[in-house]
Amino acid sequence: MVIALFGYGTSGKTTLFEILTQKKATTVAHQKEARLEVPRASVPISDERLDTLAVLYPQKKKIAAHLEIEDFPGLAAGQISASAYLAELRKADGLAQVVRGFRNPMIPHPRGKINPADDITSMVEELILSDLVMLTARLEKLEKDLRKMKDPEGQKEKELLERLKPRLESSQQLREIGLSPSEEKMLRGFCLLSLKPFLPVINLDEADLAYLDNPEERFPGLSSARPVLGFCGQIEKEIMELEEEEKAIFMASYGLTAPLQSRFFSKIKEVMELVTFYTIGQDEVRAWLIKKNTPAVKAAGEIHTDLEKGFIRAEVLPFEELIKAGSWIKAREAGAIRLEGKDYQVQDGDIIYFRFST
Repeated sequence: MVIALFGYGTSGKTTLFEILTQKKATTVAHQKEARLEVPRASVPISDERLDTLAVLYPQKKKIAAHLEIEDFPGLAAGQISASAYLAELRKADGLAQVVRGFRNPMIPHPRGKINPADDITSMVEELILSDLVMLTARLEKLEKDLRKMKDPEGQKEKELLERLKPRLESSQQLREIGLSPSEEKMLRGFCLLSLKPFLPVINLDEADLAYLDNPEERFPGLSSARPVLGFCGQIEKEIMELEEEEKAIFMASYGLTAPLQSRFFSKIKEVMELVTFYTIGQDEVRAWLIKKNTPAVKAAGEIHTDLEKGFIRAEVLPFEELIKAGSWIKAREAGAIRLEGKDYQVQDGDIIYFRFST
């Protein structure tokens, strides 16, 4: 899954990218052979449950789930629809808008003032406008095609787009509309930006560290009803450059209880409605990321297509039950392991052994 870090210039996107990847950014977005390139890195997700499993099974290799993080160039206000990177942005699975909340007179804000709520509202309006342009163009083509030839599927698509267009015109994000699974499937090919999971990440002043977990109290214009994450790029980057034994001391001196990577990925999981399940194999213990409500047979397919094709059943043990029992064998003896069919919806923290035929 790909998360795009994007936003207006001077917000701290590349700083956040470096902190999440724990690497210095060495390249910038550029054009190569007529194809736009955006810096990307695969980042392991910190996971305390996986760490615990690794302790229980020290002879096995620990493999974390990963997310792909992209660092988009700064966007000019009002220019997202015309950006050369718009098509690349549409390919992302989730959007994280990096928003400037720090004050520095030496670095002018591209919109003239520090107001995270306004920056978020302005960006959302640009995403909506971009979707509106795309849907309007598609509707015009559908109308022409349907005048030439009847097409039941095309008619369904036209009716859906006609229902959504007024919502966009009234500045409503499509993710806030209750779409059915079939409607979401119909729209999937458009890669609509206002339909994607969206997380504002506010880059705060060092003086505002007390508001990391509740930036809406520092900036009252923010809505407490919508997910938002605060971070201090200046401090977090200094921590990144320290030796491991110094990091905990430095974090404690600033009252930081968890590293940014942990807080960011926890919030991304919430916004993208993801769950983590685990497998304990012959040689490895491993974490897997999937969407909520994924049936067991599709979760098996995330591991290997053969498991999905030959799925028989899933042996499921909640993480807490394994810890209580102390081992898989003892959990089985205690009757804690359940047998589930292909339609079972995998829950966060499930440890699963898939039975399949070849």
